[in-house]
Parts: sequence; C-alpha cells; structure tokens
Amino acid sequence: MDKKNEHIIIQQFARLYHEWPKGKLQAGESPDFILKINTRKSIGIELTELKGQDFINHTGGLLNPTNIFAYLKETITAKNEKLVLYRRKKLYRIWLLIHVEQLTQNVNFNFQNKLENRLFHSDFDRVFLLEMRNERLFEL
Repeated sequence: MDKKNEHIIIQQFARLYHEWPKGKLQAGESPDFILKINTRKSIGIELTELKGQDFINHTGGLLNPTNIFAYLKETITAKNEKLVLYRRKKLYRIWLLIHVEQLTQNVNFNFQNKLENRLFHSDFDRVFLLEMRNERLFEL
C-alpha cells in the first residue's frame, strides 16, 4: 500500500475515533504512524488490510460474512508476530488498525452485535477495524 492511501486511512480513523489523542502524527515504518502526544509518550499505529481479501466480490463486500471473524483472527495473529519490531521503538502504546473497503452488503448481518460476543487475542494495546466505504469503526 502506498503512503497516500495510508494517509487517507489514518485520517478517516482519526475522524471516526472519538478518543483520538491530541498530538503530532508522523508517518513512519514499522509501525506505519507514530502519534507523538508529548516528549515521553508516543503511540505507534500499524495499518494492515483484512486478510481474506481474495474473497471479495465485485462491489467490494466480503462474499461470506461469517468468515469475517476467521479473517480478523488471522490478520491479528500475523501482526502479533511483528510486535517485537514495534516494541524496539519504546512506544507508550501500540495500536493495530485493520481496514477493509466494505464488510458486507447483507443488511441482515448485524456485525456489531456479533462482534461484541467475540474475543480476539492480541498483544497490541488496542485493535480497531475500519470499514472505509461505510465509515464505520469498531474496537475489537
């Protein structure tokens, strides 16, 4: 993913996340962004696409919404393995932002309710899922 797209994603995240801390956002690498809150506190934010993208239909929605949870688990597990690299930067917190263009077009699938009943193991301080097209943000 190019830096322009990363900036679009992080800007949408900052706009939708009501607890976004005040600070200076800087592009980086491993993690993708660092939010400097003050001289001693910085939050690393790693961006990643939801795994399972090969199961997307022509409208950008996932074909089988029941697999979303398996895709989320796979995505989180893959990024957990890279946390060692991120921790070397001595960051105050490290967040993972998983993004997808669109989760599903199936209006009968209440993702929020199903999400609240799921637990995802992660060593990140916070994990978020951003649905770009519908501008929805979920904390996992």
